[in-house]
Amino acid sequence: MNRFGVFGLMCVLLAFNSCVERIDFKLDKPDRERLIVSGLLTDLDEPQIVYLSVTTSNSREPLMTEDSIYVLDDKPRPYPSAEVQLVDITSGNTWRYQQTKPGQYELHGFLHQSSDARYVLEIASGSWLYKSEPQAIPEVIGSDELSLSFERTRLNDNPEAAQVVIRTEATLPDQVGNYYLRWAVDEAYFWDLTFFPNPFNTPPPVCVVFGFPEPERITLVNGDQLNAPGAKTTQILAKKLVDQSFLSRHYFNVRQLSISKNAYEYWRRVRELVNNSGSVFDTPPAPIKGNLYSVHDPDEVVLGYFEVSKAKLTRIYSTSADVPFFLEKVCAYEPGKARDQYEPTCLSCNEFPNSIMEFPEWWFDQ
Repeated sequence: MNRFGVFGLMCVLLAFNSCVERIDFKLDKPDRERLIVSGLLTDLDEPQIVYLSVTTSNSREPLMTEDSIYVLDDKPRPYPSAEVQLVDITSGNTWRYQQTKPGQYELHGFLHQSSDARYVLEIASGSWLYKSEPQAIPEVIGSDELSLSFERTRLNDNPEAAQVVIRTEATLPDQVGNYYLRWAVDEAYFWDLTFFPNPFNTPPPVCVVFGFPEPERITLVNGDQLNAPGAKTTQILAKKLVDQSFLSRHYFNVRQLSISKNAYEYWRRVRELVNNSGSVFDTPPAPIKGNLYSVHDPDEVVLGYFEVSKAKLTRIYSTSADVPFFLEKVCAYEPGKARDQYEPTCLSCNEFPNSIMEFPEWWFDQ
C-alpha cells in the first residue's frame, strides 16, 4: 500500500470527516482513484450507513470552493455517484441505500430476520461493480454497564487538562471462544444557541450535535483467547477533553458489536497501524486487506471494510451538574455585544457539520 493509501484509509476509519490534519510530504499517486468503503450493517432498528470516498490520483481535477477558487488537494473526497444495495444471497432479498449527503448512503427499514441470511454489499458506478464477501450476522453478544469519570490529565504543556473517560464493565458471551467483539462510540449533545431578547420571548431552535469522541481508539476482545464464559471485563472505550459541549446534556452512545473473525483481524491490523509510532525503525505498514473487490478487475485495490455484526446499544449521559470543572458559557447573551461578535456556532446550528434542529426520538428515554 503506498503512503497515500495508508493516509486515505486512516481518514475514512477515523469517522469519515474527522481526519483533519494534513500530512506534508510527497505522496505516491496512482493513475486512477481508489474506492474507499466504510460501512456497518447491524441487527439494530436504526439507519444503516455506508460511506464512500476516493483517494487522490494523477488525474484528479481541482474543486471550486465557496469563494469560487479552484483548489487541488490530496485528501479523500466523497464519492456521490454510486448505486448501493444490500443483497441477501440466501433469500434473494435486496434493499437499496439512498444518498443523504455526498458520499453518505443510508438504508432505512432494514430488518434482520433469519440466521441463514448471508449479506453482500453491491456498489455500482457506471460499468463498474464492486462487492463485499458474503457475511452472516453472529448470534452471540455480551452486554455493557457504562460509567463516566471526569479526570485531570497531561496535555502537551498543560498537566491539568480536564477530560471525561467512558468505561464499560462488559459481560462476555456465555460460551467458550468462537466470538469476537468490537466497541464503537459516538456522541450527541445539546448546544445552547444564543438567546437574543425579542418581543415574543421566542427561544432559539433546538440544536443537537453529533460526533465521535475518540475515533482512533479501537477496542477489541478475542473470545478465542479467553476461557471464561459469562465473565466480566473492564475496558476504556473513549476519552474526550471537557469543553463547552458539556454545558448541557451530553450523550455517549456505545455499540457492542459481535463480529466475524475476519473483521476482528482487519480491525486488529488497523489498530496496529493507528498505534504505529512512525519512527524510522518501524516496519513499514503492510497492505490491510479488506473484504471488498471489483467484479471486473480482480487486481484493483479497494480500500476499507463492510462489516456485518450483531449489536447491542447502551447509552449514558452527563449534565453540567456532573462536571467538576468550570466551563465558560461562550454563547451567553451579553447586552451591547453586536451579533457579529458572537461565534458563528452561537448563531446557527448549521455551523456544525453534523447536527439536527430537533431532539432524537430516544433523547428523553433515560
